[in-house]
Amino acid sequence: MAITVKDILEIAQAKGCTLATGGERLNRAVRYVDCMEIPDMEAWMRPNVLYITTGYAYSGTKEEILSLIRSLNEAKAAALAIKSRFIGKYLKDALKLAEEFRFPIILMPEELPFIELNYAVMEALVKSQNNLIDKMKSRLARYNRREADKRLFIDLLTGNVTYEEESSLRISEQRWPKPPYRVMLLEAETLGERLKELPEEEMDEQLEKIEGIIREGLSAEKCTGIVLSNNGSFPCILKADAKEPDQGCFERLQEYISQKSGCEMTVGVSGQGVSYQMFQDIYREARDALEIARSQRSGQRVVCIEKAGYWRLLKDISKQSVCREYVSGKLDALIRYDEENESSLLETLETFVNHLGVRNMTATSLYLHRNTLMYRIKKIEHLTGYDLSDPNSILELSLALHLRRFM
Repeated sequence: MAITVKDILEIAQAKGCTLATGGERLNRAVRYVDCMEIPDMEAWMRPNVLYITTGYAYSGTKEEILSLIRSLNEAKAAALAIKSRFIGKYLKDALKLAEEFRFPIILMPEELPFIELNYAVMEALVKSQNNLIDKMKSRLARYNRREADKRLFIDLLTGNVTYEEESSLRISEQRWPKPPYRVMLLEAETLGERLKELPEEEMDEQLEKIEGIIREGLSAEKCTGIVLSNNGSFPCILKADAKEPDQGCFERLQEYISQKSGCEMTVGVSGQGVSYQMFQDIYREARDALEIARSQRSGQRVVCIEKAGYWRLLKDISKQSVCREYVSGKLDALIRYDEENESSLLETLETFVNHLGVRNMTATSLYLHRNTLMYRIKKIEHLTGYDLSDPNSILELSLALHLRRFM
C-alpha cells in the first residue's frame, strides 16, 4: 500500500516541520513528490503528489498563493510543504483557505534545505514501492502454488495420472502428504452460488480467506495437509496415521471453521488411501460421507465414512430402481396429500418412526395434542395402508423415509 500524508508528516516532524492545516486528511495516499519553484504550475499538478516549495514563486500577491492552494485542492494533490519566509504576510489568509478545504499544509523551518525533505520522502516512497513489489511477488507465488495444487487435484480426480512414478513425483514437488492420507471435504450450502455473484477478484479473496481459516484450524489440531477450493467446496488432503479417525477432532474443526468463516460447514471424511492411484475412490468416500452428513436430521455435521455403517449401506443402494419404486410405493400418497392440502403428514410420520412409535413422545416433540396426533396417524394409515401399531410397519416406513433422503 502507498504511504500516506501521516507517514510523510512523521518524516517531516523529525526534521522540525509542523502541520498547519488538514489534520482530517492525513490518510491521503502519497505516490510521488515534486518540487515547485516556478509559477503557473496548475497545468502540471497531479493527484496524490506531495509538493515542496520555498514559496518564492508565489510571493508577489496574496492572490497568487491563494490560487496555488485552490489549484492543489482541485487537483487532489496530497499535501503542500512550504516555508513561510516569502509568503509571511499572506500566510494567515493562505492557512485559512486551506483549512476550509481541509487541505494539508506542512510548514518547514527556514534553515531546512527543501532538498533534504525531498530526499527523505523519495526514500520512503521507494521503500514503499519495494514493499509493494515484494507483496505482489509473494501473492503471485501463492497463486502459482494454488494453481499447481488444483491441477494435481484435477488430474488425480480425472485419472490423468496413470503411473505411480508420476504421481509420486508430483506429490513430492507439491509437498502433498505421502500415503497414507485421508480426504476431508467441507461444504456450506449456497456458498458456491453466493461466490458466483461476486466479482472474480473478491471471490478469490473470499476463497483464500476461508482456506486460511481451515489451515488455522488444522494447525490447532496438529494436522498437516493441503487445503484446496473447488466451486465452493474445500477438499483437504490430510496426513493419516494408523489410528481410527478422531471424530472429536473433525467436530472441533467443523465448529472452528464455521464460526470463523461465517459459513455453516458440513464435513465428510474418507477412509485411508494407501496410494494416490486410488484417489478417485478416496475422494468418492469423502463425498459420500458429506452427503450422509447432509441427510441427517439430528443436526450432525460431521461424518467419517468408516463409521457411517447403516447410512453408508442406504446411500449405496438408494440409487437402485427397486429402491426408488419401494420409496414411491410407501410415501407418494402422503407426499401428494401434503402438497394438495398444505399439511405435514410426512413430517408427522418421520417423527413418529424416529420415536419408535411411542405416541406420547411424538406428540410432545411435535407440540401436538394427543387427539390431534391420533387423527393424523389414522390419516397416515388410510393413505399408506399400514397399521402404525405394528412394529414391522414402522420398520418398513422408516426404511423408506431414510432412503428418500438420498433421492
